[in-house]
Amino acid sequence: MKISKKIAVAAIPAVMALASTNVDSKILLMSQEGWEVSFDGAANAFIMQNSGTDAPNRSGGAAFTADTYAGVVGANNSETSIVTGLLPNVWGMTLKAPTANGLDVSARLGLYTHMNGGENALGNGEINIRETSGSVSGFFGTVLVGRSLGIHQSNAILNDMLLFGVGGAASAGNNNTTLGRIGLGYLYTDFQPQVSWTLPELGAGFGAKVGIFDPKDVAADTVAVSATDHHGPRVEAQITWNGDFFQTGVGVNLWVDGTYQSTGRTTAEIAARKAIATATEANMEDEDESVESAGVGFGTKLTYEGFSLVATGFYASGLGMRGQHSLLPIRQSNNGTPISTGALDDDGKERKTYGGYIQGTFDFGQGTSVGYSYGGNYLTKTGSDLNNLGTMNNQTMHSGMIWHNVTDNFRLIAEGGYTEKTWYLADTDQEDSFGGIGAFFFW
Repeated sequence: MKISKKIAVAAIPAVMALASTNVDSKILLMSQEGWEVSFDGAANAFIMQNSGTDAPNRSGGAAFTADTYAGVVGANNSETSIVTGLLPNVWGMTLKAPTANGLDVSARLGLYTHMNGGENALGNGEINIRETSGSVSGFFGTVLVGRSLGIHQSNAILNDMLLFGVGGAASAGNNNTTLGRIGLGYLYTDFQPQVSWTLPELGAGFGAKVGIFDPKDVAADTVAVSATDHHGPRVEAQITWNGDFFQTGVGVNLWVDGTYQSTGRTTAEIAARKAIATATEANMEDEDESVESAGVGFGTKLTYEGFSLVATGFYASGLGMRGQHSLLPIRQSNNGTPISTGALDDDGKERKTYGGYIQGTFDFGQGTSVGYSYGGNYLTKTGSDLNNLGTMNNQTMHSGMIWHNVTDNFRLIAEGGYTEKTWYLADTDQEDSFGGIGAFFFW
């Protein structure tokens, strides 16, 4: 099989490699029989200076340890670190078969690596496979089977300028990527096992996508009352609209997305739930036996000449503060051990969370752009939370960035920001700041 190499004319944003198997790669290998193998990806590194204020504390209890949260560093600490940003280093590969009977069949593999994760001579930065999938496209749209980016909250992260920056949790002690604005304006969608269907163009600018996903455990502060009995898949969906605002030249992108998962409790979890519930709640059999996790996200992106404005929001129940079901400890026990993921309280009841961000950017031309964003995530406390000192109320972040595309393949970035976190009845809040410079190489 004879192979020839073709270099594409334009640079392709690395984010497309994260979101879709239909990637127009920088490097394309083609055979005479019509088979194609394409490569895409990105590499990045940032030098960051981070500092944190006094950690919050609560009267009569142990002090909070700030670096267990979605902050930058621990209390009374300043640190210079060399880190991978929110995006890891990516090497993506797509294999496409010759078109036959009107069908395009392809397979996707994405390898994601991190430079951080230890100080030994051999190095132990992590590598993970976030994308491994097959897809078939035709008159019906595209059906994907495998691990790929989720649907709910995907547009929030893909439109975030911090996708190509660092944002929160820029510490060398982190053995993974940083957080960007995850947990500070939206919930992380994650790369997940799925069967998803992107519908063909619906006309009038509308598009839609729906999928079923491998369900997740829903963890509670008191582990015994978590929900881990998966009796069905999770469902996620999205509707989008793209158009021109009354022919004014203002580009408009609107979206609404959602997720739903019903998770049962095991016999032991049901017994534990009833044992700690109040007398009234003990009679609520449905609440004892299952957890309903659901969320809705929405947003818009407006563009006019060099200006771009993004505004997003979400509301969720039983999903947590950072990621779905959830990744973020929001409260500690008296001995300082993180005991909460944010999705369910001590009694196993679903917590409500909400948030969003607003972002403005301007392209000066000649490859230089500047942007500012502000957003946060907020938690509505349950009755159980009101009996506990130290449950997180909210966390917010201001962020500014300037970047310059030196070439189509090389971008320089300067970033700075400020985060604030508050806890219920804590004596003080926590404030962190970060700033630094970095670079991206795309292919």
